[in-house]
Amino acid sequence: MTCREKRRLRQQERDEKLADGILSGKAAYVPHNGRKRKAQSNRKGGGASEPGDAAEMAARAAGILRIVLPGMLVKLSRIKDYRDPRKIIHSVETLMFYGLLMFVCNIGSCRASNRELGSEDVFARLHGVFPELATMPHADTLKRLLSKIDTEDIQRVYEEKAEEFLKSDAGRRMNPGRYLVFIDGSGKFMRRYNWDMHALKRRSGEDGDATYHAYVLDSFLMLENGIVLPLITEQVSNGPDGNGDSKQDCEQKAFHRMAYRLERILGKGRVTLSVDGLYACGPVISSCISKEWDFMIVLKSDSLKSVWDDFYGLCIAAPANSLAAKHGERAQSYAWANDIEYTYGGNRTIKLNLVTCHEEWTEDNPRSGGIPKRMKTNYAWLSGEKITARNAFDRCTRIGRARWAIESCFNVEKHQGYCFSHCFSYNWNAMMGFHYLMKIAHFMNTILVHSQWMAELVLAEGVKGLIKKVWATIINCGVGKAIPPPKRRGRPISNGKPDYMSLRLADYRY
Repeated sequence: MTCREKRRLRQQERDEKLADGILSGKAAYVPHNGRKRKAQSNRKGGGASEPGDAAEMAARAAGILRIVLPGMLVKLSRIKDYRDPRKIIHSVETLMFYGLLMFVCNIGSCRASNRELGSEDVFARLHGVFPELATMPHADTLKRLLSKIDTEDIQRVYEEKAEEFLKSDAGRRMNPGRYLVFIDGSGKFMRRYNWDMHALKRRSGEDGDATYHAYVLDSFLMLENGIVLPLITEQVSNGPDGNGDSKQDCEQKAFHRMAYRLERILGKGRVTLSVDGLYACGPVISSCISKEWDFMIVLKSDSLKSVWDDFYGLCIAAPANSLAAKHGERAQSYAWANDIEYTYGGNRTIKLNLVTCHEEWTEDNPRSGGIPKRMKTNYAWLSGEKITARNAFDRCTRIGRARWAIESCFNVEKHQGYCFSHCFSYNWNAMMGFHYLMKIAHFMNTILVHSQWMAELVLAEGVKGLIKKVWATIINCGVGKAIPPPKRRGRPISNGKPDYMSLRLADYRY
């Protein structure tokens, strides 16, 4: 008997065992209802090959941005300007719009922005669509503004707009229940010299050479229809301690500052948190419990040893706390234990719920050479709710494993036009200002590409292709009047607030 036949025989035995378990009630079959992403058009020329089609596409996109942009700029224009009034040529509103334009257009640097947006012809085309752009500034002027203002005001404006969107009719329709939030840290860039006192210092390698990092803690929100929106950012940086000396920050400290702000935006008891194993510690879990937040936190095999020891003992004592399931082509085996006592900080005790998932599947075409290979992996999460046979699969699949969406968002921001890893300025205040403008632009582009009015164009061009073609058309050719999306029937014009409901965001992901 060959090795392939032996593997097939073992797989057949496992399938028969699972079928017997389902018939006897000891196992459950959970069908995989994941929605397949719609394929991008593969025909020559894409979806807007004719100049008229491209112009209409750009006019539609401009009409959608006209819903979100004006109110954002009004609030950004109220940021206090510390420049000399006698030397001001470009207003705060113009400079903020210029900064948003850099990221919305996916322009990679300040020099590229000066090159692509600096001509009078381009200004005339942009001003025809967006009259808020009163003049065309130089990118260095924006740098000087961001280096002097309180850039946290930019983020506060975005917090207000994000809260306004989530509490609008469209936001409540798309997410009537809890908010699924992902939090993770990421490095912006690294240098081998200390260019700013706020940069984090690290030592690595055998020689222990010091490196200096710009690091941020970002949060993202996944709506129930699969759309992922950027939320707030917390700086992870050096700062003065009580004695005036420099004190190094870390992700866990930044998490508590971010949790306070998220509670203010999203509300107490309305958040479900999905984070990696760095946050599997007593203070973070206690903070979630005090805020009445649900959570699924990855637990590594070498973390919280006492919890793992109790878990193994409880699994032996209660073998009924298990579930066999099938997720697509993957066979899964769940085991859990609830109310495990964990003591930290000397005398603080909390109760934890731990669930594990062992998963096996066959890869028909693995990277090693095309020979079918049997794969296996293990997952473990700390759960905010008690685990039962009814909710084990749903919590692990829909909440725990959905955490990987934040890695996809970081990939988009780093490698698909938003230049997350580009510093733009070595002035720390200006660097963070550019980062906050990038987050607002990411939010605006996400709303744009998920509008049902743009759905057929996204499927033809792709997300990145649509964004590039829209702005290339506006900058190089210009468009006529922006075409607003169709309004809801019988809905009166809002009193200055964006009519998010008229956007009719798509109930599927790209």
